[in-house]
Amino acid sequence: MKNIAIAILAVLLLSANAMAAIKIDGRQARNMDDVRSLGVIYINHNFATESEADRALNEETEAQGAQYYHAVLTREPGSNGNMHASADIYR
Repeated sequence: MKNIAIAILAVLLLSANAMAAIKIDGRQARNMDDVRSLGVIYINHNFATESEADRALNEETEAQGAQYYHAVLTREPGSNGNMHASADIYR
């Protein structure tokens, strides 16, 4: 019984990782002819690190049903290094 539970957990973890959105750079975004732009997402939260912002953008990209995102991170002067995040999303 324990082995079955472990196997089910492994399958769920692998399938969750298989559906993760893919971060692309500006050059890739311009050269992707076979994808459709779904617009822009904005995360209205101050992030201390780029990895926090990327995680939030990845989650929101997936929630919008997109497969790819091109992140735009903005640091605001006088904000103690915090950043705001937005991304162009594509399917």
